[in-house]
Amino acid sequence: FYQQKKGVAQAKLCKVYPTLFTEDFAESNFMATSADPDKPFKTYVDMTKGILQMHERYIDAASKDAKDAEPLVEFCKTLDLPRYKAMIQKLEKD
Repeated sequence: FYQQKKGVAQAKLCKVYPTLFTEDFAESNFMATSADPDKPFKTYVDMTKGILQMHERYIDAASKDAKDAEPLVEFCKTLDLPRYKAMIQKLEKD
């Protein structure tokens, strides 16, 4: 949406699709290399923030897609490290 407003031709724009990041800590080859036990949580909070930035940049705020995503966007905006970590630990416990 941002690029459209700047006059970039539609043919030069990319499509943006939702992404779901998951990690099986027992099988992962990535986060286990950090000495910081909160590193996976920090990484996923940062990825969530990045996805929100892409959403705000590429999705027309007046579109049906944006309206449909409003509850999820608002929830994701509330996620900071303590809240995200508590949520994941509760899910793991349950």
